[in-house]
Amino acid sequence: MAKVTLHTGPGVFEVLAHVCRSPSEALKQFVENAADAIEQEGTNEGEILLKLTYQPVLNGLGAHALNSISVKDNGVGMTPEKMKQVLQQIGSSEKLHLALRGEQGIGLLAFALIAEELHLASSPEEGQASSCLVLKRQWLKKGHAEIIEKCRKHEHKHKGTVAYLEGILPEIAVQLSKDRIKEYLGQQFASDLRTNLYALSISDDHTFEPIHPQRFRGVKVMSANVHVPKAGSAYAELYVLPWEMADASINLYGRGGTRICALTDLQDFKVLPWLDQRLEGYIRYDRLMRTADKTAVVQDEVFRAFVDKLKELEPKIQKLIEEVSAESQEQRFNIILNRAGRLIDRFVRYREKGLLETLGMAPVTTTAKAGAQEVKPKEPPPILQKMPARIVLRQPTRAPHIKLQAPAEAKSDYRSWYDPKEGVICINREHYEFLLSQREDRRCMRYLFYIWVKESLLQEFGTQAEKVADEMVGLLAEAEPLLR
Repeated sequence: MAKVTLHTGPGVFEVLAHVCRSPSEALKQFVENAADAIEQEGTNEGEILLKLTYQPVLNGLGAHALNSISVKDNGVGMTPEKMKQVLQQIGSSEKLHLALRGEQGIGLLAFALIAEELHLASSPEEGQASSCLVLKRQWLKKGHAEIIEKCRKHEHKHKGTVAYLEGILPEIAVQLSKDRIKEYLGQQFASDLRTNLYALSISDDHTFEPIHPQRFRGVKVMSANVHVPKAGSAYAELYVLPWEMADASINLYGRGGTRICALTDLQDFKVLPWLDQRLEGYIRYDRLMRTADKTAVVQDEVFRAFVDKLKELEPKIQKLIEEVSAESQEQRFNIILNRAGRLIDRFVRYREKGLLETLGMAPVTTTAKAGAQEVKPKEPPPILQKMPARIVLRQPTRAPHIKLQAPAEAKSDYRSWYDPKEGVICINREHYEFLLSQREDRRCMRYLFYIWVKESLLQEFGTQAEKVADEMVGLLAEAEPLLR
């Protein structure tokens, strides 16, 4: 056993909190180190395995809590001498403040944000017994670590490294579920996983599940190398969504396929089309360097050339967003209009044949009679006794006379209007209430049905505002079960 002195000091936890702002980001440091080791080894069969282990909770009625996490790789491995060198790098004040990726250094200290101890068992040769580097939270302020050449608990003989994070902090355990880790790492290492640089898997029992790269939605509009003059190439994969989504983003990846930040975190890209929430995907450029706190990019000459090249693509990307979004919306609206037509037809037919009452959907009125209530069915409203032929549908699959239309300036505030020349109900596709409703099919169906009821009743009782309002409430109450 060899003891190593670190120059970490009492401020080490403040530094770590700045470098890793979440438990997931702290765990990511060990996956990054594993990915680096595989890259250094140059193997085409790289593999990283995460294993979650649980222990029973006292008085927990059978409950279990996360106790340890291991991260295993088949990369280059380390000798005891290399371990000592890594620890000395951690101990230098320069390393502690720079925290640069690509070197096993302060990333190892990230264990202290999620666990009591780190045991790093590593072997540089297949069949050679591993050595073990040991770090404990309680040691960090005192500034020392240990290297055990023969660790009985963690010894293995395969080439590569296993990082054991033991004694997961109770307040952290709930944030590190298997599903959360899968989703997070699938996003952070999406670039590497898509290009099969290594396999990444996770288990919380005896079966390992592959971690797949983040899945993008929408229509792929770009999947190509982007040549950066005198500085290699970046790779961009972009998707256009049919409408805005709050979680849409473009992630930027650097060397080793590690996520740097969202593209729009950078000032140069806080503009359209990058801010358009109909655009998502990722861009990878290995020539980029992360800042010391790993939250942005070093803005050197390579970065400026990268920015200039992406700026050239902005008009093309904006045009693709508009074209794909418009086409997707039209296709989807046509489907919803047909569904709304079938819904209206079903409602009218049920109403005409008296089926709503047999389905238990007819509204009732109550009158007091000798201390008891007498239930009477409500008379059908005149609108459904005199339904115009153009509104009452006779074929179940025939859509109603409804269309989406951009309004003239005089009707820009209208939700809808009736066009007597064409005999159709026009929906204002630019009204903010329609724009909100169209994001969800069921909500959009309800909105179209409400518009149909309003316009139908206006044709019957257009001069009687009170009657229109009263009948509208009644019809919507009757139709409610069909709209669920």
